[in-house]
Amino acid sequence: MLVQRQCCGLVPQHVMAMPCKPFALGTALGKTKLRPHPCLGARPPLVPGAAARGTPARMLPAPQAASAAASGYFESEQQLYNPLGLTYADIMRNKSKLRNHPLPEPPKSSTFTDVLPYLIKLAVAERSMWWRLGTAFLCLITSKAAGLMCPIMLKQAVDAFSAHPTVDVAVKAATHFLLLYGLCDILKHMSKELQAPLFTPVSQAVSRRVAYHTFAHVLGLDLRFHLDRRTGRLSRILERGSRSIQMLYRAVIFTFAPTFLELAFVTCVLTRTFSPLVGGLVLATFCIYVAWSVAMTQAAAEARKRVNVLDNATTAKAVDALLNYETVALFNNAALEVGQYNEYLKGYMKASITTERLASTLNAGQATILAVGLTTIMITAITTAKAGGTVSAGDLAMIQGLLLQLWYPLQFLGWFYRELRSALVDMEDFFDILRTQPRIRDGPHDIPADAPPHLAGESVASTAAAAMGRSTFVTPAVAASNGNGNGAHHVEAAHVHVQEEEEAADSGRVGSEAGASSSSSSGGLHIELKDVKFGYSDARQILRGVSLRVLPGRSVAVVGPSGSGKSTIIKLLTRLYDVCGGEVRLNGVDVRDLRLESLRRAVAVVPQDTVLFNDTILQNIRYGRPEASDDEVREAARLAHLSEAVERMPLGFDTVVGERGLKLSGGEKQRVAIARAFLRQPRLLVCDEATSALDSETEAQIMASLGELAQGRTSVFVAHRLSTVRGCDTIVVLREGRVVEAGSHDDLMAADGVYREMWERQAAEAQQEKEGQAAP
Repeated sequence: MLVQRQCCGLVPQHVMAMPCKPFALGTALGKTKLRPHPCLGARPPLVPGAAARGTPARMLPAPQAASAAASGYFESEQQLYNPLGLTYADIMRNKSKLRNHPLPEPPKSSTFTDVLPYLIKLAVAERSMWWRLGTAFLCLITSKAAGLMCPIMLKQAVDAFSAHPTVDVAVKAATHFLLLYGLCDILKHMSKELQAPLFTPVSQAVSRRVAYHTFAHVLGLDLRFHLDRRTGRLSRILERGSRSIQMLYRAVIFTFAPTFLELAFVTCVLTRTFSPLVGGLVLATFCIYVAWSVAMTQAAAEARKRVNVLDNATTAKAVDALLNYETVALFNNAALEVGQYNEYLKGYMKASITTERLASTLNAGQATILAVGLTTIMITAITTAKAGGTVSAGDLAMIQGLLLQLWYPLQFLGWFYRELRSALVDMEDFFDILRTQPRIRDGPHDIPADAPPHLAGESVASTAAAAMGRSTFVTPAVAASNGNGNGAHHVEAAHVHVQEEEEAADSGRVGSEAGASSSSSSGGLHIELKDVKFGYSDARQILRGVSLRVLPGRSVAVVGPSGSGKSTIIKLLTRLYDVCGGEVRLNGVDVRDLRLESLRRAVAVVPQDTVLFNDTILQNIRYGRPEASDDEVREAARLAHLSEAVERMPLGFDTVVGERGLKLSGGEKQRVAIARAFLRQPRLLVCDEATSALDSETEAQIMASLGELAQGRTSVFVAHRLSTVRGCDTIVVLREGRVVEAGSHDDLMAADGVYREMWERQAAEAQQEKEGQAAP
């Protein structure tokens, strides 16, 4: 971070008292500093609370409560990450009105001429703050006018002694002007001090509005944007951009504008009192000062860019290492991470020294220009006065007072100009983010309550088949063999048929018959993929014409080797990406025509690696439906078979799970994800290898919970272990982005194709593992 020095060693008070940053890095990443020990200041003992509000001490186990009372200090983790004590219910009730007041279009560039109109639009958009804005400007003009009158009153007081023959009269006149001088000085400082309280709410409101919409904009960008960005760097860009907007307001309104007003007034007064030459010298000194400042600041701006690049890299490296602490520790690569961090720090240090050297050169030049200018102007004024014979002692006092009045803000003008340049540099990436448009466009329609009539008939037929002990599944339209001798069948399209099969009660079906029969077409969603093609890039094509159909209330499993496109299908269903070709339809409507809110409200995803926030278990489950009550959250936990594990924890549902849920086991994290899904009450359940990282016992328990969750809902399972999805209504086998087989487990085993080969290979691996464990 660049720390600028001043030739006077001072920084304006309103600069030192900068408001807090809306995008503080620690806040964005969920990290905070521990508070000092309470012996530094008396306060009562604090106990972690329920729903971020505080749990009474009587709810704690007796030994823990006694320990907390004995120490007199028991800092709540919740108070560290949630200082306002807000719950999701509070946030949902207090939806911000800012949503109805979008930001103006971001400027085309970060040059001052483009940014200034943008700042004006932001300020005038706060209609409720107009009176503050007008009063702040009035105080600004009053302060400058009163300040410039002070040297004139002082001149009159000094000249009173030469203008009046008697001492008494001179003293009386001088006292009169000195009283006026004092009143002007008081008015100057009072008006100046009123500016910040009047204008701060305006700048804070604008900053909050910008921060709100920028954060919403970033969260509204597509997954590809976030995969291409490093979290630490993005956080720093948002932090500096929001801070720079406030700096620009203060630089323009409190420094540049009043300085130019003062310059015009002083030039006019000195030109009229002495000669145009004196006024010309004032302008010349000002121009030389500005030219020097601009030239040196441009050189410093390039160094500042280098500082920003290294600052972003340093922060990103630290965040990356901290977020992946477990990997760093297991590979014993702490020294490697620290070494890389140190290299970035050394580069940052060199760049910062360069900027400091340039700042010192700039300050020295500015001080020299002002000193030479003041001396030259005063000598010229005396010379002009001698020639005209009109000078007085008061004139010298007035010249010095006016020039010092002008020179004083000029010192800070250089500082503010450097900060202005730095702010404009910082805003380049910030505006680039605001100009970024999401590739995923919101559609105009909600998901229909039911599938179209021609699709609803299929759902009725499948339900009737299920009630008769039949199962609906997808069988392939088989084309010729691919000619490489492996006997794999390529599937060009998937067609739905109804076929007799035995009761599946003993097969452990995930999509149970009861669930299917009890599901109406308005319960689950009808899914259809038509010749879907997708690639992350032209050189990386994933799906090459996938077609399949899933009826409402039924379950489908997508299996295949790594890289075949299993998870990609889920990303297309949830519109994290859009297809490159073909269509993905839900209840007969292309997902690209659906509102994202409607689509994602109908879907619950249980991922392979459940992402938890550094919050309580209660709040993490509530994330599935923020408006849910505590009772509904606890019921969802019970349905997910999580309640028993939570009740064994000292703080129960108020247990903070740590960053990314690191304080919970893998099975507990998955149960939190399942509880979220239960709470969400989705029409489409998506499980993306939800048990791949779990042991066999935990996997069986999780699959049982998923089976309960899947009842009556359309379910899509992506799995590597085929044993976990053998009970699905349909199993689709992918290879190299194409459907090569599709059908029930029994049909695919009978087909003696790719699926059976995969099944037998996994069975052999499981048998070898079992024998290895049994061996002494």
